[in-house]
Amino acid sequence: MFIELDVQGDVPLHEQIAQQIIAGIAAGTLKPGKTLPSAKRLASDLRIKSLPVRKAYQSLLAEGFLQERYDGRLGMLVSSKEEMPRMTDRYMERLHSRLRTLAAEGRARGMTEAEFSKACVAIYRSDLSRMGDSLE
Repeated sequence: MFIELDVQGDVPLHEQIAQQIIAGIAAGTLKPGKTLPSAKRLASDLRIKSLPVRKAYQSLLAEGFLQERYDGRLGMLVSSKEEMPRMTDRYMERLHSRLRTLAAEGRARGMTEAEFSKACVAIYRSDLSRMGDSLE
């Protein structure tokens, strides 16, 4: 599994890891039932401490994207399609909050509604699959 981190960026490492795993699931490169590397192994591969990986895994576990293995081995599995999280009020609140902030900035920069909508659609259609492709 390949994850690219921006250690100098504003987004915490655990959020970057979680976002890229979700993108891999959305793109279909991380298939249901796939076992993810242990937090210690992934942290070693990324050359970071294991805490951000553990936080990412715990967040994805709480949201329903991952499941713990119960076959006597440690690790996390990508949830089955039936067990994947659905849209929730909490998710919609987060989505609206982030989009409101970005829309306000876009308006302040002179972006039209059509340009903002086009950018959102383009990201939804292409960037998720591009991000997800880097995970295998």
